[in-house]
Amino acid sequence: MSWLDDLNRSNRFFNNVVWPLISDYCGGGIIRPVEILRDNELAADLDLLCGIDVWQRIEGVGCRGIASRVQFGNKNWRTFTIRKERDSGARTEYQKRMEAINSGGQFLYPYLTVQAYADTTGKQLLGCAVASTDEIFKAIQENRYTIRRTSNASFFVIKYEDVYMCNFADFYL
Repeated sequence: MSWLDDLNRSNRFFNNVVWPLISDYCGGGIIRPVEILRDNELAADLDLLCGIDVWQRIEGVGCRGIASRVQFGNKNWRTFTIRKERDSGARTEYQKRMEAINSGGQFLYPYLTVQAYADTTGKQLLGCAVASTDEIFKAIQENRYTIRRTSNASFFVIKYEDVYMCNFADFYL
């Protein structure tokens, strides 16, 4: 399966399974996918520069960005994962978010982060959590994480319960 197939699978799962479960908690409204729109320059900027995977519009209130990560396997790890470093040296989501967070409001980043775990078939949600992106990055700054290494990158791994203002109990299945 290609990275584009994985991306589309993750997006479908978020829209069809995760969002209906968390929508009310997140304020409802209409969501629009961002990261799968490859022929739209604004969508590409929101995804690649800002880390916004989904755009949420709440009628009469406003809009905000959401970062989503869906991992397929047979376990709910009950953690948020943020890419720390790539062996290639390319900028990571951690570096981009820290620059935006520290910009004093000059640059956009996702207001909410959603981490979901699905079974390998992509038919069943094993669990998910929603947290303020600021709170996840605060947990990193306060050393409430471990590091996990893959073949080409390292990740901050933050337990749901180590992120204040994180809602996971209602969504844990």
